[in-house]
Amino acid sequence: MNCDYPEGNRGGNITPSARKPIHGCGEPYQKANSMVRYGDDGDSSASDHEQDQGIDEVDNIMSKMSRETSPLPIRKKKRYHTNSNSQDGEYSDDNINELSKSLPASLPSYSCYSDKSNVEDRSYLSISQRSQRSFTDERPNFQMNRSNSMSVERRQEFSKRRGVSVVSGEDSNSQNTSRIFIIFITLVAVIVAALYTKLPNFVALNDSKEKYTQTEHHDSIIFENNMNNLQEKYNIDDNSILKLKTGLSTIFSRMDAGSFMFVYDTNTNNFNPIRFDKFIDEVSFTAARYLRNHIAAPKHTVVVSSNLDMREHGELIAKYRDEVYKSGVLLVKEVEGVPSDLAMAFHYYCDEYEPLVKRSAIFFTLNIANCSSIPDPESTHNFIEKCLARKWTTVPKENMRPLLTRVVDVIIDVTSVF
Repeated sequence: MNCDYPEGNRGGNITPSARKPIHGCGEPYQKANSMVRYGDDGDSSASDHEQDQGIDEVDNIMSKMSRETSPLPIRKKKRYHTNSNSQDGEYSDDNINELSKSLPASLPSYSCYSDKSNVEDRSYLSISQRSQRSFTDERPNFQMNRSNSMSVERRQEFSKRRGVSVVSGEDSNSQNTSRIFIIFITLVAVIVAALYTKLPNFVALNDSKEKYTQTEHHDSIIFENNMNNLQEKYNIDDNSILKLKTGLSTIFSRMDAGSFMFVYDTNTNNFNPIRFDKFIDEVSFTAARYLRNHIAAPKHTVVVSSNLDMREHGELIAKYRDEVYKSGVLLVKEVEGVPSDLAMAFHYYCDEYEPLVKRSAIFFTLNIANCSSIPDPESTHNFIEKCLARKWTTVPKENMRPLLTRVVDVIIDVTSVF
């Protein structure tokens, strides 16, 4: 304020003054009055006082227009909150109101270029801008809230559908797994049942093979011991017993057939027919028990040539084939007396490669006394072949050699024993 003294006052005129405002009025080059000291007897005249009237002024800081915005920095771009709600908008409005309340009151500017209408227009504009800003801030928030709510609903619906599809997929997978498991269990059960049914047969077969091997080894030892006993009992030479052992063992291992010719002479002085027959029977029985070891007491088949009344060799084959198959040994006594029409039957019984009965031994006895008209041959083998060739006159020449080869194979000469 300006303090006006009366004219009679001797004190000086004090005009409180500060820096010129930036919106100062008047001439820009007008001189400013300097402040005077209190109690100074100024000689300035009243005209000067009137001419240089002071103006109430405030600091230019207060003369500036107050900013209508918040002191906080405002983002130029809009910020969208993903999880905003209506409370956030209210909270932001409250903050704006509080900040606007905390601002200092707007003072009227003393600029000569501003008046009351400008101030009111600016205040109106600030209010309208503030309301429009709050509306624009609330609108995207509302849209975001709405979009968020819609996205949440869609996510829930999608999750439900996906859950249903996942559950259905899991159910189908579990069903497939259960089916595969059931099929696997069924196959395992079938295999186990098959093995269980075949296991006894397999075990029995192995046991039978093992027993058969043990029995075979045991029977071989028994057979060898029995042959040794026969050798000692009837005083048979080593060569003859060895031929018997080797021949019968070969038949057993190869499962073929073989023939043995026992030669004796009834014209000798010390010949004992009973003892000879007993020896032949024991040898035949020992061989049958060895070749048919699965039978408890096999009995060899005996054929007496004088008792044969067949007309052809086929009848002889058919009559004794089954018996030889059971016993394994066919004993033909006095082979030289077999009719010529039946001689070809021994061609098939004694066939080594294609035997009529596998694993069979054919024993023949031949009395040299019945072949006395034959001159002394170089060997016993040739003597027997010539003797039989003269007896079997009806056998074709082309068949005689093969027949004699099969029948006269292993010769056991016991003429000196009995």
